[in-house]
Amino acid sequence: MKKIGLFFLGTLFLMSCNSLHHAESHKENHAHWSYTGEENPDNWSHISEKYKACEGSIQSPINIDVSKVKAAKKTHTLNVNYNTSKVNIVNNGHTEQFNIGAGNDLTFDGKTYQLKQFHMHSLSEHTIDGQHSPLEVHFVNKAEDNTYAVISVLFEKGDASPFFQHFLNNLPKKEGEYTEENSFDIHEMLPSTEHFYHYNGSFTTPPCTEVVEWIILTEKLTASKAQLDKLHHLLHDNYRPVQPVNDRTIDAQ
Repeated sequence: MKKIGLFFLGTLFLMSCNSLHHAESHKENHAHWSYTGEENPDNWSHISEKYKACEGSIQSPINIDVSKVKAAKKTHTLNVNYNTSKVNIVNNGHTEQFNIGAGNDLTFDGKTYQLKQFHMHSLSEHTIDGQHSPLEVHFVNKAEDNTYAVISVLFEKGDASPFFQHFLNNLPKKEGEYTEENSFDIHEMLPSTEHFYHYNGSFTTPPCTEVVEWIILTEKLTASKAQLDKLHHLLHDNYRPVQPVNDRTIDAQ
């Protein structure tokens, strides 16, 4: 009887250890990060081994010093093939993200990337000559080899944005999502793509992987003061401070 009891207790102990290990692994896979407090951007690389890239040498965002930007040695080819998508907006606790359906892509320097989503940062993450814009939108495009091209659109205060006029009241105020059957034209959130700054960098959130071609459009879109204020209230300064440029070249087209 004692052997059975000891066996049972041993089994419970092993199950407890396995459960604890599973819980720790789950926590490691979903390590929490933030823009404030102890889990702020300065500490991202220490939160999890999977975030070590956050202290890498080609991190994003950066400040673009226009006086140091060089003309591209070779003309970049950027062809954006965005059309429409059903509405699926997710508040993931860090940003407001519009998930995009299949059939939207871009080609950059001969390589094709599929548009996965676009999301928002307030204030802007990239700065121009040290100045933030009130809002920055990132269009995240993924290639088959798991590299990315991200188009950045900067906003300035001006005329109201028709896109935000339609969707601003539907952005989830807390973690959750909003969907509707109607489709929207993605071009409503895209100015001219003819001129842009370009550099190689990383994701601006953990795991900060350094696999991104950054395309920062020089033409800006506008939103009204009321719209920008409401977005800032929703997004709560969700921007990573600029990172060292180091020996990278920023070119322009």
